[in-house]
Amino acid sequence: MLDYQGMVVLAANQVWWTWEVEDVFKRMYHGEKQALKQYAKKMHQQINDLVRRITQPLNKNDRRKINTVLIIDVHARDIVDAFVRDSITDAREFEWESQLRFYWVKEPDELFVRQCSAQFSYGYEYMGLNGRLVITPLTDRIYLTLTQVFDSPSCPCQNGLFCLYTSY
Repeated sequence: MLDYQGMVVLAANQVWWTWEVEDVFKRMYHGEKQALKQYAKKMHQQINDLVRRITQPLNKNDRRKINTVLIIDVHARDIVDAFVRDSITDAREFEWESQLRFYWVKEPDELFVRQCSAQFSYGYEYMGLNGRLVITPLTDRIYLTLTQVFDSPSCPCQNGLFCLYTSY
């Protein structure tokens, strides 16, 4: 992780998390009833490992990188813990579909972001190592609202952000 640029680490971390959760759903479908609980336990251990790592001597950029990954991973862990609590066992359930999910698609060899019915090319916009305090359920609802507006066919300008501003 420390050998790569922050943007690459953050995007790869999201792609990997998406793949792992969907793999857990597949394993559960094929009879591994405890797969989600085992994955939740694994995520708790990974976070503990990151916390231990961040307490070690690091340069400023590496500390920011690990801190940002830690915050995103804590949010991902909370989502998985909620899946365990609420018995979410299928990738087609709204609770999973409504998450911001990252997919690397071999053809056309591009990164895509999906949430509910929306799908966007990642666009390689810089996701800096800026300070994130926490990702809350309100943050999730804002992302969900924005992705649905950007994907809306009823937006006359086909630019969701512009439509957001002009619709008020």
